[in-house]
Amino acid sequence: MAKHPVAEHSLAEHSLEQVGNPNGVRTPALPATAEEDSPKAVGGADDEETRALPSSARSYLAAVYAAAIGVGAFAFVFAGGRPSGEDVAAFAILSGLAAAAQLFKVDAPNRHSYHTTPAFLLAAVLLLDPSLLVPLGLIILLPEWVRYRYPWYIQSFNIATYLLNMLAAWAVFHAVASHSGLNVSWQVAAATGLAAATFIVTNHALVGLVLWLARGIPLRDSHVFERDSLETDATLLFLGAGMAVFWTIHPSLMTLGVAPLLLFYRALHVPQLQEEAYYDMKTGLLTARRFNELLGDELSSAKRSGRAMAVLMADLDLLRDVNNTHGHLVGDQALQGAAQAIKRCLRPGDFAGRLGGEEFALVLPATDPDTAFALAERVREEVAAVVIPLPDEDEPLQVTMSLGVATFPDPCPESEKLLHHADMAVYRSKLAGRNCSSVAIPNLDEARFPEGSYRGTLESLAFALDTRGSGMDGRTLQITALALALASDMGIAEGSGEWNDLERACLLHDVGKFAIASSILFKATSLTEDEWCEMKRHSEIGWHMLRQVGNLKGAAEIVRCHHEHYDGSGYPGGLRAEEIPRGARVFAVADAFDAITSDRPYRDARSHEVAVEEIVANSGTQFDPQVVAALLRVLGYERTRQVVDVSGAVA
Repeated sequence: MAKHPVAEHSLAEHSLEQVGNPNGVRTPALPATAEEDSPKAVGGADDEETRALPSSARSYLAAVYAAAIGVGAFAFVFAGGRPSGEDVAAFAILSGLAAAAQLFKVDAPNRHSYHTTPAFLLAAVLLLDPSLLVPLGLIILLPEWVRYRYPWYIQSFNIATYLLNMLAAWAVFHAVASHSGLNVSWQVAAATGLAAATFIVTNHALVGLVLWLARGIPLRDSHVFERDSLETDATLLFLGAGMAVFWTIHPSLMTLGVAPLLLFYRALHVPQLQEEAYYDMKTGLLTARRFNELLGDELSSAKRSGRAMAVLMADLDLLRDVNNTHGHLVGDQALQGAAQAIKRCLRPGDFAGRLGGEEFALVLPATDPDTAFALAERVREEVAAVVIPLPDEDEPLQVTMSLGVATFPDPCPESEKLLHHADMAVYRSKLAGRNCSSVAIPNLDEARFPEGSYRGTLESLAFALDTRGSGMDGRTLQITALALALASDMGIAEGSGEWNDLERACLLHDVGKFAIASSILFKATSLTEDEWCEMKRHSEIGWHMLRQVGNLKGAAEIVRCHHEHYDGSGYPGGLRAEEIPRGARVFAVADAFDAITSDRPYRDARSHEVAVEEIVANSGTQFDPQVVAALLRVLGYERTRQVVDVSGAVA
């Protein structure tokens, strides 16, 4: 298959991306010189581009031009005699068909492009005198040159390549067939096969060398000698041989050879369609289905060999807020920016996919835990550096990403659970405040969420509760993160029963609001006494709902008491001090801090300082003084004017 460097790569560009990726991650294609919006005039910018080529590339191009001119001149002057009328007719028909085929390019994976032109070229090799092959090589590329305005040095190379391919194939055919022409014999069949092989090798070698010398792309990375490419070329060339045979029987029979080319042209689109099915259109990363297929292969390989591997899960933070505030087009730009950042961090052999929404995953073969975590941090930093301009706003949008790292066999010995553990690590990154990376802790994850779908259920409920309660997506996770930070400061061990109860209660604290009428829940004016009584029932309703589930009984008690006050003035039971579960006292402070520092329909968000002052002012009455002290430590406040007395007094 004739693969023109102009169609795949621009010879004038030096700093290049890797062409394709054998491990499943496609790099964005660079625009070909021929497809740029503003054509370059011959002799102007083209000369500057030629001078910008490495000296080895310029020497190689000059050698190819000289070889083509020398061989072409020899063939034109010394080979054959005056062409017959049948030869002229074959020349005219094949030139027209080849020129037309050259205008219809099929893009394929690995940034290759294909034409059906070689079929007509081999037919010409088998039918025509070499003196006719010289003008044919020029004529078939002229319409393409006029249409696309390729720089002169690139299209000259294409012409020279075609000419050398054809004359080399002609020489091999006639050397083996002993000038016996096309007839039914093993000698002619062998000569045809060798001529086709010569055409393929010459074409691929010439193109591969120019990509290596001009753009520094090794033959392995340019994929010019890949099996699929060679098989496609061979099939096309043998179709051309069939057309030549049909012509010798009767010229009208050539249509029998042209017709299959139309079907073959359509078949050439299949690899591109397959690649489109493999890659997410919005981000260019692997689709979830293709990612899981490759992940399964990699997991099986790692398990058989016992070698290390890592999986990173990555979740773009608060994408729903971006969509709601700035629109889905900006949200798509955020997704695309994050995907490009991920691609920049991939090493040879790594691959990445978009699993859905704002969730991404990366597979890192032969990677130890430390290296995996370092790469996760690099991804996070790259995403944080993405800048998205906003229309009519001076400040651009910047997004963040939370990541989880899981590695096999240490600390995750079960390869089939690797993705699950990485997902759980992302969850911990979210709870820690987002924009950070966490390492999987398999024992903790299994203890916290023994059922596979448990975590997903809780998160879905949390999102539904946010939407039902205030329409403020993400608030529940913020409260949960702060509450767990307070719990940790107060000595509650991560993964303990008390820790798990608090975490689950934070996620589900407003579950009882599902039973509150929307007319009350979303009332814009003040509630009546009866309506307020109904609203206050949500904590007991939540308790009744959650205590039916064995794993949520401890969380249910916290949900029931999360509106109790330290001095006994809260509801529903009027409990005070130590009568209130410690988790409920911790949650109350975290919830109040988040409420004060978040926007509300009736007021704007207030500063952390204001929130701290209000909470300190209510220490010992509404809030547990020990939890208030933990809040000050977690937030890093050096209090010079007020010291919280753990007994409840504020001095």
